[in-house]
Amino acid sequence: MKKKKVNLVIEASSTGFGIYGEDFPVTAYGETVDAAKKDLESAIADVLDHYKKEGQKPDPALNGGNLEFSFKYDIASIFNHFGMLDATGLARKIGMNPSLLRQYKTGHTLASDKQKQKIEKGLHDLGRELLSVRL
Repeated sequence: MKKKKVNLVIEASSTGFGIYGEDFPVTAYGETVDAAKKDLESAIADVLDHYKKEGQKPDPALNGGNLEFSFKYDIASIFNHFGMLDATGLARKIGMNPSLLRQYKTGHTLASDKQKQKIEKGLHDLGRELLSVRL
């Protein structure tokens, strides 16, 4: 059976991280992103087990548990999960006002699609730069 790609959102809250998908029947929660991902795997297994025990056909979105996840983070979740990221330093690196990026980080201001793309590109560029580091 071919793996089904599922796009999910990781969102920070005051108590942890939630994972959900617009067309996906299972949600998850954890104090950390890793805990939320483990909760997601457990919840999917529980739901599939429930369908099996009840003799019901599982939701097609679950693809029998043969899933590949793609996670999309909101801006606050990126900074909460990757605590080593400095909003001020990243803002300067990508040519953004540091105060504005801090507002996006705290959720006081919502970023436009153009600003989200700029931040995402900056993060990807930083990742490539880090991959080239040799010690």
